[in-house]
Amino acid sequence: MDLECGSRHSDAYDELITRVVADLFSFNDTRQKRILDHYYFHDATFDSPLLATSGIYNIRHVLLLWKALNKYPPTVTNVCFNGQTCVAYLKQNLCPRLFPFVQLELPVIVTLNFRETDVDSGLLKIEKHKESWTLEGLVQAVPLLSYWYDNVVRVLMGRVISSTGEVIYSAAETMHLLEASVEERSEDLQRFMMREKLQK
Repeated sequence: MDLECGSRHSDAYDELITRVVADLFSFNDTRQKRILDHYYFHDATFDSPLLATSGIYNIRHVLLLWKALNKYPPTVTNVCFNGQTCVAYLKQNLCPRLFPFVQLELPVIVTLNFRETDVDSGLLKIEKHKESWTLEGLVQAVPLLSYWYDNVVRVLMGRVISSTGEVIYSAAETMHLLEASVEERSEDLQRFMMREKLQK
């Protein structure tokens, strides 16, 4: 079962890719295995900020580990597909099974790169699966750290950068005025020397 490659993107086509992404990240083992078996190349690669692996066997175990560590599946918020690349926006619901009172939402961007199964076949499978997390997303996921980052670090950095900008601007203006003054003095000196030559 492969995706058909084509320039037209119908509603059915969009529904299919949305269902593929939803099933891939669901905690339903059967759906997830079906997606990996039918829509991934056997030597597909998986990259994330924490690890890199290849092969659907290893990718499946990474997804199973994520399921074992978390109580809730991620929420798919948006899926975009252009015929070769699918970008899915997720909210990983971090809720460790050992500490169910800890719940964090981490924004994740998943990029699935497709390639044709055979030359001119028009059928696509996933060859690369990449997950991206931003530093800001990680910081925003932790409530106290998020508050500290928003109200202390960002405000302090804003003040430091604006002050630095003001100092640099003032220094540049002073240099410009000094250069203009030196040029003016140089012109005055040249005029004085010309007058002295003419008087001799």
